[in-house]
Amino acid sequence: MLRRSPAAGKPFFLVGSDYVFPRTSHAITKQQLQVLGGSVAGESYLPLGEVWNISPLVSLIKKAMPDGGAIINHLNGDQNIVFFNRLRDMGVTPENGYHVMSYTILEDEIDQIGAELLQGHYVASNYLMSVPTAESRRFIKAFKARYGDERVVTDPQESAYNMVYLWKAAAEKANSFEPVAVRKALVGVSFAAPQGKVKVMPNHHLAQTVRIGKISRSGQVKIVEVSPDVVEPHAWNQYERHTKGQACDWTDPAKGGRYRF
Repeated sequence: MLRRSPAAGKPFFLVGSDYVFPRTSHAITKQQLQVLGGSVAGESYLPLGEVWNISPLVSLIKKAMPDGGAIINHLNGDQNIVFFNRLRDMGVTPENGYHVMSYTILEDEIDQIGAELLQGHYVASNYLMSVPTAESRRFIKAFKARYGDERVVTDPQESAYNMVYLWKAAAEKANSFEPVAVRKALVGVSFAAPQGKVKVMPNHHLAQTVRIGKISRSGQVKIVEVSPDVVEPHAWNQYERHTKGQACDWTDPAKGGRYRF
């Protein structure tokens, strides 16, 4: 994807709200880019909820990447509304060679931010409404019938739905409702989810499909990249030297949490 993207060969700038998830995600991103031959032109964080300093941030991005590049975005909430407005106002747009990849924007936020501001930018998710599975179509139909036809289905909602059925499968496998028995039975349990098959791995995270979508002016998200198979989860980052060589396996109590392999 890095070599096929519109920003191929251009630098990256990392932006996020200032808390643990964006900082951890960006630490992983920087290590992966280094391995793949990419470069990071800058990195900046804003206190959660603050918007007054977004214009200086966009100026910093333009200065660091005058010829365009990729912006990895982990801003949250109202910060995204102001951020994408400033990007447009200051010419940091796809037409000028700037492409934003957002990991924290859900499909129901597109209308709030403005589809005209997000057009041509990207989101990454396990589930998008345009996933072409029969399970997704049934899920969307049932969701809209229950909550209203105008409602947009999002990745966290699909994930919550999946969790109920994974718990059900584990309880049936354990033939028990006892938490300890269900937890032991979880590993290996799978479910034909709206996004495709999901499976609980020994580290208690899910193997899932990863998708990248491109936002259109109408607000629809077109899937442009799909992982060839489910991506197995790694509880510990194998690019970061502090956690490389570590894993998690709850089928062995001695290896739960973390162990060195």
